[in-house]
Amino acid sequence: MKHVMIPYRPDDVFYRAFQSALNIAKQNSSLLSLVKVISYPAGIGMDESLMVDLVSREYDMHQFDKILPRLKQEANSANVELKVHVLDMRLSPAKAFVKFASNHDVKLMVVGCISKKGWTKHLSSDISDEIMDLNPSCNVILVE
Repeated sequence: MKHVMIPYRPDDVFYRAFQSALNIAKQNSSLLSLVKVISYPAGIGMDESLMVDLVSREYDMHQFDKILPRLKQEANSANVELKVHVLDMRLSPAKAFVKFASNHDVKLMVVGCISKKGWTKHLSSDISDEIMDLNPSCNVILVE
C-alpha cells in the first residue's frame, strides 16, 4: 500500500482518523496525503450569500492552518511523508475526495465518521456516508 489518504474535516473525529492513517502509513512506508476541500455552498449568487461564503471559507482555512503544523510535526516524528493538498473545486467535498483518490492512485482512504444511533442514523447524513455512496476506487476505513 503505497498511498494513504485522509480527508480533512473540521471536527474531533478527524484527529482520531489522522492517528489511524498515520499508523497505517508508518507500518506500510506509505505516502500520506491530507486532503482539504474548499467547499462552495449551494445557492451562491447573491451578494450577501457571497459575503457569508467568503467569511465562512476564510474561517475554515484559518482553522486548517492552525492545526496543520501539529499534523506535519506528528508525521515527521513518525517518519511518514505527508503531502497536503487543498482543492478548490466546485464539487461536493465527498465527490472531490473520491475524485482525488481516483486520480492519485490512492490505495486506502481513512475517513472519520460520526457514530449515529437510533433514528439519527436514518435521518441525517455524514460525509463518510456520502463518500461510501460514491463507491470510491480505493479501500476505505471508517474511524469513529
